[in-house]
Amino acid sequence: MDPELRRAWTYIVTAEDYEEHMASIGQAQAAAELTEHLVQSASLRPGSRITIAGAETGQMFDFLDPAVFGPHRLTCADLNPVFLARLRVRLERYGLEAEILEDDIERTALARGPDLLLSTLLLEHIAWLRGVESFARLRPRTCGIVLQENPPNMSSAVTPGRRLPPSIAKAVETAHPTLVPRDDLNVAMTERGYRCREAEVREVADGKQLVGLLFEGT
Repeated sequence: MDPELRRAWTYIVTAEDYEEHMASIGQAQAAAELTEHLVQSASLRPGSRITIAGAETGQMFDFLDPAVFGPHRLTCADLNPVFLARLRVRLERYGLEAEILEDDIERTALARGPDLLLSTLLLEHIAWLRGVESFARLRPRTCGIVLQENPPNMSSAVTPGRRLPPSIAKAVETAHPTLVPRDDLNVAMTERGYRCREAEVREVADGKQLVGLLFEGT
C-alpha cells in the first residue's frame, strides 16, 4: 500500500468527513444498493459466512436493508480501528452481530473459505493486484467487488474542483487513489480461478458510476 494512502486512511481522514463526503456524492447510497444486490445474487444459504474487507465505518448499513445479512455469519475488517469502532456501534443499532477485525488486506489474517467476500472501493486505495492475490488466497466461493468508473475525460479518482471536507482535502494533497479498470480486474480474477457472473451499475455524481461485479469460483 502506498505510504501516503496508508497515512491518509489511518491518521488523516476522519470518519465524520468520510461519511459526509460519500453521502453527498451519492456513492454511499449506490454502494449500499450494489452490496445488497451482490448478497442477494450470491444465493447464500442460511448460516453462510460473509466477510467484508475494507468495511470502513459501516455507513452502507444506513442505506440498505440490514436484514439481508441477518441469516449469515458476518466478519467485518478494516485497517482503521477508529472506523471499526463506529462500525461496531452501527451494527448494534441494526441488531447485527459480527466478528470485527483490524486487518490489512495486503497481508491479511482473515479466515479462509468465506461463502461471499465483499470489497467496496478498496482496491483503488491499495496495490490492487496484491489485493486480488489476497482475495484468491482466501478462496471465497463468491466474491463481490465494487469499483468506481469515471467519465472519459476524468482520470483522477477525486473530482477536480469538488468541495471536500477538511480532512479529505488534506489527505488528497499527497494521497492519490488509482482507479482499477474493470477489464483488468476481470483478467486478474480469471487468472486466479474466478469468472465474472454478473455486473450491476449505479450512476453517481460527476458523471461517475459504481460497478458491482460478482465473481464465482470455477
